[in-house]
Amino acid sequence: MIKHRYIWDTLGKELNTREALVITGARQTGKSTTLKWLLEQVESDNKLFLDLTLQSTRDLFENYDAEGILLALKGRGLDFSQRTYIAIDEIQYSKRVPMVVKYLVDHYHIKFFLSGSSAYYLKNHFSESMAGRKLVFELFPLSFQEYLDFKNLDFVLPNFFEVLQNKDGVTFDSYLYNSISRHYEEYINFGGFPAVVLESDFERKKQRLDEIFTSYIDLDVEHLADFRSIGDLRKVIALLAARVGSKINVNDFSVITGLSRPTIQSYMEFLEKTYLVRFLPVTSKSNDVKTRKQAKVYFIDTGIAVRNADLSGGNKFENTLCHQLQRYGKLGYYDQKGEVDFVLERSNSDYFAFEAKESPVPSHLKSLVTRSAQLNPQAVALIGRNSSEKFKQYLWGGMIA
Repeated sequence: MIKHRYIWDTLGKELNTREALVITGARQTGKSTTLKWLLEQVESDNKLFLDLTLQSTRDLFENYDAEGILLALKGRGLDFSQRTYIAIDEIQYSKRVPMVVKYLVDHYHIKFFLSGSSAYYLKNHFSESMAGRKLVFELFPLSFQEYLDFKNLDFVLPNFFEVLQNKDGVTFDSYLYNSISRHYEEYINFGGFPAVVLESDFERKKQRLDEIFTSYIDLDVEHLADFRSIGDLRKVIALLAARVGSKINVNDFSVITGLSRPTIQSYMEFLEKTYLVRFLPVTSKSNDVKTRKQAKVYFIDTGIAVRNADLSGGNKFENTLCHQLQRYGKLGYYDQKGEVDFVLERSNSDYFAFEAKESPVPSHLKSLVTRSAQLNPQAVALIGRNSSEKFKQYLWGGMIA
């Protein structure tokens, strides 16, 4: 049974628009499943799914021009005199796909659904040739609400911003905590890759994570990059994992690894654009501050971070919160009178300030208010992992959908 992803609600509204829909993101997040779901929503039978991991499909794009490909697709039963729908999976395996898709979109009534595992590929081979002809959507590991849905748990988490702006302030939800805290703990420790979530055995979850990371190295890194030493790249990954939630000093990495600053920076750019890590910038109205302050590192999925370093409980919790919060707006951190873990900026430039604490106490909230004062946020909130007997003025992390 196919499990519904929330991004599908948005994608479903684009079925009959002109632009090609491009789904990108980390491996094993459900891009292929999403393409198949999109085709299932099309009422017409005039549709086709193509998998570029198959050599025969790659040959189709490498050995023929656009009109030759059109003839081959007609031979597979497509009728181009009417609206046609074509899904192409794993587009990074052929550099000619953008050129062919552009030609067919411009000259024929074809709707394309495309998937690729890397923004790195899209930036280097896809963006310019498909300008004005594509809509790009990113698919990430499961949100916590999606995790609950995948587990067939009948809980609907509250609206995040309604909770934040409650006139009585943020309050710990004892009912939700007592009902689903063990699931949130599993989410913190193993992350949100669908295949990992659906495994019930913890050892199998670890094996799945190992398979996902290995496929990233064997497929994305080997196929997309020309790094001289995969071993050096893995050293950088391990160093980043050990520093989850910390500012990254490229000079320190250079000293530790013996690699040059440009090499370290190219590795980090690649890791970000292939959806392994994300770097949070400082939130500031000053461009000078934005340039001067170092970014903080988090992994796209906490399970993969744990796969590469022995993280503390606090690091795992903070990395999980980063993943949960990123879907609500532009995420950064604040550093004026002391550091604030997360600042969420919405489209109207409203700011929300958050501090992650495993076991919150009143002094944590007082400190957060002081540190974020110059930002003038719409709301501030402590986000906690554990239950506190006497202090309840904080948001439990499992309440964030």
